[in-house]
Amino acid sequence: MHGLGNDFVVVDGREAAFRPAPDAIRLICDRHLGVGGDQLLVIEHPSATGADARMRIYNVDGTEAQTCLNATRCVAWLLLRESGAQSLVLETLGGLIEGSQPTGNQLALRLSSPRWDWQSIPLASAADTLAVGLSSGPLEKPTAVNVGNPHLVCFVESRDAIDVPRWAPAIQNDPFLPEGANIGVAEVVAPDRLRLVVWERPGILTQACGSGACAAVLAARRRGLTDAQRVTVEMPGGILQVEIHEDESMTLIGPVAIAFSGRLSADLQ
Repeated sequence: MHGLGNDFVVVDGREAAFRPAPDAIRLICDRHLGVGGDQLLVIEHPSATGADARMRIYNVDGTEAQTCLNATRCVAWLLLRESGAQSLVLETLGGLIEGSQPTGNQLALRLSSPRWDWQSIPLASAADTLAVGLSSGPLEKPTAVNVGNPHLVCFVESRDAIDVPRWAPAIQNDPFLPEGANIGVAEVVAPDRLRLVVWERPGILTQACGSGACAAVLAARRRGLTDAQRVTVEMPGGILQVEIHEDESMTLIGPVAIAFSGRLSADLQ
């Protein structure tokens, strides 16, 4: 499946547990030797009270991620279509996320309020998260926020003028970020519109990033670059809508799609 080109291999692990080794995950996500995808997702029975299902998110290097909102939209849409329900709650390492299907292939997620304190990002020591003292070439003084996973957002005059793979890794891998972070490069083109690209952990440039879109809108509002409650975020893969509520909780809306289905070889367990 994919959300605006941010693509995932989705495995149903409810009937038979699927816990692949890191080498198997890397092979599955490899675009030349395996299926190919930005992440591997595994659907499981929930362990948290109130959740309808659990989703594990594996990065291309085999590590497990806390949250990916494009992945959450894909899996939530799949499970809503399966159950015929109007909404569900999906359990992730980053917390519980409520999803609903407003229409067709659109999926809306209701997200809790972000965390702005330096311990929650996390940073290595106390710092002003509005303008963290990190820089790399044209990327400087990013705003840090945790929306279920850590993001640093750098605002620039032109998104497309930045060589993101050249400059973003130095910030992402800085010792001041003990768990790393997703690095967003954002351009404010109107009070209610941003252009964004995200260099995601563990070091890939994706077509879209749902949590990155939320982080960019939150950061733009905190820095006084917009006061709009509903913002369109344009990424290389397409458009997401982010609505910010009074308590800074959010609604993220965008499309998902099934690319193809098949079976994985049994020796990939």
